[in-house]
Amino acid sequence: MTRANAKRNRAAGRGSPATPVVPRQAAPVAEETKRELVFLVADKGMEAMIGAFMGREDFHHRLGCSRFDFDPKTDIVKATGHDPGLVKGEAATINRRRNEYRRAIVVVDNAYDNSPGPDRIRERIAAQLDGFWEQFAVIVIDPELENWFWVDYPDLLKQVLLWTAKGGDRTPRDVLEEAGLWQAGASKPGDPKLAVEYLYKQGYTNDANNGIFKRLGLALRSVRGCTDESFRLLMATLAEWFPATDGRAVTTHASTYAVDNTEQTEHTQ
Repeated sequence: MTRANAKRNRAAGRGSPATPVVPRQAAPVAEETKRELVFLVADKGMEAMIGAFMGREDFHHRLGCSRFDFDPKTDIVKATGHDPGLVKGEAATINRRRNEYRRAIVVVDNAYDNSPGPDRIRERIAAQLDGFWEQFAVIVIDPELENWFWVDYPDLLKQVLLWTAKGGDRTPRDVLEEAGLWQAGASKPGDPKLAVEYLYKQGYTNDANNGIFKRLGLALRSVRGCTDESFRLLMATLAEWFPATDGRAVTTHASTYAVDNTEQTEHTQ
């Protein structure tokens, strides 16, 4: 295209033919100096919870995997476009780090406007990573991060929510059941995010922001009883990539969304 033609096209609101955007490659790093794992997360809440938990000295014991070097300050990347941005194409930006890291995990919520659903989200993000990483996983939280928050430790929940005198001796579950937001016999509130917001708006807690995720990540005693499918997939993936040597291995198998291209196999749940 000549300069004159390009000028006329710009004046008419037309551009040059679109070209594929290829992530800029980082300078090659020797294999022995690569870091083990990088997370790409959709928002600050995920960054806070995963960073706090993975920054603990005992994270590997809690997750049932062997210990590996992990620095929350450098090994977690927050997306700028949040959940929809990752699905539409931003997940590919992590590919520019493939020469620095051996593995990648993308964490995203299912609950956002016009979400295509967990299966399509996984497919779209996996398509952005496939061919770049020998090992990667896509973790879709359904409906959203607050589903990881609701654990069966009432005293711990009161601590991280900054429970107020209004709640007294009642547990968060007691209050939410009275409000019809937590069904008897259910392991979690029907709408986990609404439950957090309700407690805060009604004056039962002093925080409904990312601080609750950070405090939970720092204080959580055990994750073995977690029933959330996406979190159990994360545990199983890490246990598979970093097998425990002391009998703490997680028994749940990683799903097809934890991809190991070095062996050209897929694992089924």
